[in-house]
Amino acid sequence: MSFVPDETLLERCRDGDAAAWEALVQRHRRLVWSILLKHRLREEEREDIFQQVFAALVEHLDGVRDGKALPAWLATTARRLCWRAAQRARSSREAAAGVGAADEDGAGIDPEDTRGEREVVETATERQLVREGLERLGGKCRELLEALFGGSMQGPSGEPNYALISERLGLRVGSIGPTRARCLEKLARVLGTLGFGDGAAGRSEGRSADQQRPFEDS
Repeated sequence: MSFVPDETLLERCRDGDAAAWEALVQRHRRLVWSILLKHRLREEEREDIFQQVFAALVEHLDGVRDGKALPAWLATTARRLCWRAAQRARSSREAAAGVGAADEDGAGIDPEDTRGEREVVETATERQLVREGLERLGGKCRELLEALFGGSMQGPSGEPNYALISERLGLRVGSIGPTRARCLEKLARVLGTLGFGDGAAGRSEGRSADQQRPFEDS
């Protein structure tokens, strides 16, 4: 199945497409949960907030039209809901005890401080752009890059299994390296047209392609 950008899914959701909504939730559930797990909340509270985040998205579908901005919107919404839940819990304890409760549930965290989640959001956005870039790239280059970095053709050490890749894709082992370099150059050009900015490229420096694993689901 071809990759469908968030912007297209959002448009379909506004038209009442249930399948598009399910795809959107599945794509971003890990991002939302990564933020919920940073806060000291009960499991049932996290479940409730998860539902509230996407309920809020339903209410604001008309206002969220830029697919690239969706991860940040979800992260901000999740963070604020967690902060409010922690504030309510602290207020309840203070009312019961009659004294100020210790700030142990993250209630004192500034809900506008995005530093903790910014990298998570950026990584999710980058991976989404890479998946879309691969979809546009297509052909042998897409197959090779997914085989090298997608994790499906690894050896026991976790490195790409060149013999298996050679057999599956019909490439000589000695040609995989040069072909990989050419395909990465093509992908970089495609990503440039998708707005994969200098900030993303800068964060990637110093990490090998194998370490980044950009083709795994976010």
